[in-house]
Amino acid sequence: MNTVRRVLKGIINLVVFLSLSTSVLAQTAGSLTFSCTTAAPSGNWGNNHVLAVWIENAKSPSVFIKTKSKYGSQDDHLTSWVPISGKNLVDAVTGATLSSYGKQSIIWDGTDVNHNVVTDGNYNVFIEMGWGKDKVVQHSVMSFSFTKSNSSIHLTPAGNSNYSDVSIDWVPTVTLINTVEDLNAVNVFPNPTKGNINLNFTSNLTSAKIEVENSLGVMVYRNNIENGFTGTLNIDLSSFANGLYFIKILAPDKQFTYKVLLNK
Repeated sequence: MNTVRRVLKGIINLVVFLSLSTSVLAQTAGSLTFSCTTAAPSGNWGNNHVLAVWIENAKSPSVFIKTKSKYGSQDDHLTSWVPISGKNLVDAVTGATLSSYGKQSIIWDGTDVNHNVVTDGNYNVFIEMGWGKDKVVQHSVMSFSFTKSNSSIHLTPAGNSNYSDVSIDWVPTVTLINTVEDLNAVNVFPNPTKGNINLNFTSNLTSAKIEVENSLGVMVYRNNIENGFTGTLNIDLSSFANGLYFIKILAPDKQFTYKVLLNK
């Protein structure tokens, strides 16, 4: 009897251990969309500024994950981004010094600079702007927390005078069950888009439903295609909020899902 109890206890402990290990090591693929509106600092600094957006984990000390955008070459103005990133720009959108303020958006695919999906858990998206005048440097940095997991999230955290209208959406790939993303079946462009999206069908589509959902799973567009269709179909999303949208093409024999970032 004692032997049986010991065996059963060992099995239970093993199951618990495996369960905890799986939870700790979960690596859910998906897409994070971050956007905010930038504004100038107080004082006479002008419109020209540099900017960086990057991801860190929420451990202490935190670990750099990936830079997503970086504008301008005056790296001494980005006093938070430079030391943590080592100026790493793998997969980052880069450009010249910005001359105006407005909406900034990025998409992160949940991977690090080695293109490995990072473990689930708490992460921070950082945004930093820097200015210089008469050898004086000023910068503004802010971070926003989110949880990467197998559940979708939509956050609108409070910003400050430099960063407002903040929006964070994490959408795990596991929510796209029974779909196929085939980049050769339909050309979807432009992406990111300011509102108008073109769906160019590379082959005849006998019949299908076209649906567009936002990151919360709310359908914002629907259209039925019947009796065959070739050519280009236009979808106008300009009246909807910035963020990540999923274009679903539901044919009788398969489904295609495309992710598009709306950034007006």
